[in-house]
Amino acid sequence: MTDLLIYWRDYAANWAYQFAGERAFYWHSSAKCIAGLQPSDRMWMVTSGRGLREDAEQAAFLVGVWAVREVVDNPGDDLAYPADGYRKRVVADPSASVMLADPIPVDHILRPAGGDRAVSIGRFLQGPRVLSDEKKRLLRAAAGGELAAEWLRSKV
Repeated sequence: MTDLLIYWRDYAANWAYQFAGERAFYWHSSAKCIAGLQPSDRMWMVTSGRGLREDAEQAAFLVGVWAVREVVDNPGDDLAYPADGYRKRVVADPSASVMLADPIPVDHILRPAGGDRAVSIGRFLQGPRVLSDEKKRLLRAAAGGELAAEWLRSKV
């Protein structure tokens, strides 16, 4: 099973549409690691405090964990994500994915050692990347009860 870390720059705008049911759980990218995803692989979705209107604008926050349903060629039906710039579309399974009601601060886990805290976490997380077992363990521990509670709520 593959777990990817995804920096969700446009979280606030994108999630508003998805939450309203106007957009499925899609992720568009040309990254090679995206093309290799398989059903049930996971995408750990992180944004900055700025996207959440948090005081810690530069910090990283875990906002969800998506389970992959499939990866397809981008059909180019979303003007914000044209097929020539974003070759693949990940379709996540909403019933197996979790969006956290309260974003979890994870800057201490994801910011590189010695990384300037005045610089937005997005600078350090430019593209999707495979998570190490250690980072997965630390993210799960940080999310703890919140992730478990949301996972159970989504299954009921």
